[in-house]
Amino acid sequence: MRSSLSSKERIIRAARKAFADRGRDGVSMSEIAKIAGVKKALIYYYFPSKEDLFYEVWRYSLDELEDHIFLGTENDNVYLSKIKKILKLYIDFITNKNEVKRMMDQERANLSREDIESWERVRSRYKSLKSRLSSVISDAKTAHEISSDVDPDSTADLILNGFSITEDPEGLESIREIIWRGLISNSEE
Repeated sequence: MRSSLSSKERIIRAARKAFADRGRDGVSMSEIAKIAGVKKALIYYYFPSKEDLFYEVWRYSLDELEDHIFLGTENDNVYLSKIKKILKLYIDFITNKNEVKRMMDQERANLSREDIESWERVRSRYKSLKSRLSSVISDAKTAHEISSDVDPDSTADLILNGFSITEDPEGLESIREIIWRGLISNSEE
């Protein structure tokens, strides 16, 4: 993990691994420092609190996810094709970045928490990703490429949360197919 990564990035990745394995509350800053191979004081240099580190791990992970699923589809003007790619890229991401999926699964229930300020920031970043996904679905609906019955926000939620029930590649593919069929039912395709 130490190769060419900056200290800050090593800390973020170490924290993500720790949060994925034991959850935010189940890990200490000392443990994260040990995993990252840095002194605990260096973590506090970059992140004044565990909450700040936790938010940064989520932001970093969601940025990675968003880049992965949208960068290859930005210039695609056929929304069906764009959505199909996004679904495949999402599965590719959660399969290859299992740590991110485990962290999201571990902490998903906490997204509605209002007692800790970092959750508000996490929720805001998550809503931004959901909004971008919802917008693609809405554009496809406006272009009459998907069913007029599709609710873009609910579909974005389904995409972001529906794949959490399994890690089995065949199961993930089945879920993708169910979402896909629901989108194109009663459409031209």
